[in-house]
Amino acid sequence: MAYSPIFTNNALKKMAGLGLSEGAALSVYKNGVKEGSSYGGWNSISKFSGYEIGVYYNQGSDGVWRIISVWKRNRR
Repeated sequence: MAYSPIFTNNALKKMAGLGLSEGAALSVYKNGVKEGSSYGGWNSISKFSGYEIGVYYNQGSDGVWRIISVWKRNRR
């Protein structure tokens, strides 16, 4: 059985500031292009018309996946 990741308080604050829902972040987490990060976690990025959303996540020592941060930027 697959479990959804948990959101850290930092991620929730950033999402609120960007106007992004948990559903949008989970969609990027599950369906975005995965990239390794130099910080030991992963980025998942999805491109949309005019912008892209990124989700940074990692797996804790307890095996639980955590969404640490979320960002949104305009595309040219």
